[in-house]
Amino acid sequence: MATGNSAQIEEERRLLYVAMTRAKEHLYLVQAPRSRFLPDHILPLFTRTIAPIAVLAGNTPAPQSAVTIDIGARLRGMWADV
Repeated sequence: MATGNSAQIEEERRLLYVAMTRAKEHLYLVQAPRSRFLPDHILPLFTRTIAPIAVLAGNTPAPQSAVTIDIGARLRGMWADV
């Protein structure tokens, strides 16, 4: 997270936007702490998943999710209300 001037914070925002809008099929946001650009009111649009300990240790591949979420459609809908 940028802690400098407003130009650095704007660059952080731009990088998050680029990362989120380039996903073709899946988007995984791994953030600790959560980005300041993801406000509380949009958190219900995301599915929070915690990886099993074995995956975190690198012993096995991550399981495939059975849930499909069209983040692009949700974000477009959110921005249409602005």
